[in-house]
Parts: sequence; structure tokens; C-alpha cells
Amino acid sequence: MRRMFVTDLDGTLFTDDKRIDAIDLDALKYLGKVGIVRAFATGRSLYSFQKAVKKMGFDPSCKDLPVDYVLFSTGAGIMECESGNIIKSHSLNSEDVRLIADYFDSLNLDYMIHRPVPDTPYCIYRQQSVIQNPDFTSRIELYRDFCTKINCQEEIQEFGPSTEVLTIVPSGWGHKTADMVEQYLADYSVIRATSPLDGRSIWIEVFNRSVSKSKAVSWLAQRLFIDRQNVISIGNDYNDLDMLHWAGQGFVVQNAPESFKEHFTAVASNNECGVSQAIAMFYKN
Repeated sequence: MRRMFVTDLDGTLFTDDKRIDAIDLDALKYLGKVGIVRAFATGRSLYSFQKAVKKMGFDPSCKDLPVDYVLFSTGAGIMECESGNIIKSHSLNSEDVRLIADYFDSLNLDYMIHRPVPDTPYCIYRQQSVIQNPDFTSRIELYRDFCTKINCQEEIQEFGPSTEVLTIVPSGWGHKTADMVEQYLADYSVIRATSPLDGRSIWIEVFNRSVSKSKAVSWLAQRLFIDRQNVISIGNDYNDLDMLHWAGQGFVVQNAPESFKEHFTAVASNNECGVSQAIAMFYKN
């Protein structure tokens, strides 16, 4: 019987100061020793993931990390760690991108459009909101070497296909805006998440309708002949919910929203090795 353990990164495996505790690393190594497949499922792009682990002192290839697969950009891409190959990816076509950008323009939202996997660091952006949006400015700064500001739809049309169109909305009206976007863009996968930068703003990401963490985990499980009931997941935020519901058992760390704890088993926080506690609770019994 094959099994798989899937963990979110920011706010779950990563501590608040962006490191992985040695206890959690040892727990993930244990899973590898007993033949359990390990996967990271993150909203980060592959570029952002590799940048983060390099800062922690790991090889960006992730070959020295106790993980077998990285599901990045909320499942828009999947990398096999042993080979470094991207084995699955999804993107929006040019017409999709134009339609989504048109809608965001109608709402005067700030947004970024990222090139398809594996070139996701390269992006264009439009900054037009009349409300101050420092979290959006912070993200632009992170991608300053790859991003170009645009002013008109013609530049979007020339850009071509995209991994995602991302808008960042201040916390006061983030969820309301996300509800509107989900309703209007119902033919796409609309994912909301709490900003990993300021911890308050809401990121609203629009992907190809085939993109989500649960769909990526499901595809990988089928590829590896692992039954759904033998997949365990752990997370902390809104973009983890579909994965938590899909898995055979879902865990949430203590720092997750209170409403999550009504539906999933709660473990210690991301700063107190909740991932290793979940592993101990399920796999070591």
C-alpha cells in the first residue's frame, strides 16, 4: 500500500521567519525511509520556492531536501525533485488573459500577469488602484528584475499565454473582491490566499480551470498509483482548503483560521512543528 504526505509551505512547514525546523525535517526524512511519498504544495512559483530554500541554505534543485515532488503555483506546475523535470503544467491562453485583464481593469485593480511555466518570473503589471496597495508594491519589488509595467491592453495582447493573472487587494475589502471575481470568472480557477508578505492582504489568482492544489495532488496520486484515502495533507490557508477536503485526512496548523478547525484535525502551529506532529499522529501509530 503506497501512501503520500503533502504539506503546504508558508504558514505550515515554513516558520514565520521563513525556515524549516530541524524536527520537521527529521519527520519528513523518516517518511522517506519508510517509503512514503513526500510532496510540497505551495502557492509560490518555482522561482520563489527555489529562492526561499536557497536562502535557508538548501540547494535550489531541492535534491538535499526531504521531498519527492514540488507542486508549485498552486498546482499549475509539478516538479519531480530527483530528476528536476517539470512533469505537469497548465496555462491560460492569450484570449483568457485578455478577458481576465479587462475585468480587473473594470474594477481598477492592480494586477500582474506571469509567463507560462517554467518562465513564470517574467511578468507584466498594471498599477492603477486609487487605494494605497503596499503589498502589491512589495511583490513588484521582489520581481523587479523580471517585471515590466504596462499601460494598455495592446501590450497584454502581445504578451501571449500566461500561468496566472494575480491581483492583490488590501485586507479590508479583499474577501469581498474575491467573491466578486469568483462569480464573474466562474469558468476559471480563482484561488484566494492571505499574503505571505504582509500577512493581511488578499491575493486573488486566476488560473486555467484545471489548476488547484487538489487537482495537482489527485493527478500525482493517480500517476503513482496511490489511493485517495492514503493521501494525507496539511495546510493553513484558503488556497489549501480544496486539498484538505480532497485528501483522505486533512490536518491544519494551529495558526489556521478558526473555522478550519471545525472540519480538520488541528495540530501545533507552524512555529511549533505542527507538520511533525501530524506525521506522528497519523503514520507512527
